[in-house]
Amino acid sequence: MALLNQCNFKASSITETVIAMSIIATCLTIAIITYSRVLQTDHNIAFYKSQQKVKELLLETKIKKRIENIDYNFESFKVQKRVEELDSDSSFKIVFVVTTHNSKKKYQYIVNY
Repeated sequence: MALLNQCNFKASSITETVIAMSIIATCLTIAIITYSRVLQTDHNIAFYKSQQKVKELLLETKIKKRIENIDYNFESFKVQKRVEELDSDSSFKIVFVVTTHNSKKKYQYIVNY
């Protein structure tokens, strides 16, 4: 019994410790979940490069007014640009079809001149 009387812990220090451990555990859990989701993604680098390249090609099409069908071949993916004239005189539908080694995705835009 004398051993218990020698402990001089304050209740607030124990409470602070429990709260700090809870915060650390929560942050660690969020970090582990985020890391595991990044590792489980099914998109590879070519997918993200192709997305960026489509944005660049769309901007180039708008600036230079290149209204023509073009096929682009890059190192890890291919992009097909198809242009269709819409009902109005100055509107065009531009379709980019991106093909990587394991997927195919279509991006559609409407451009007014």
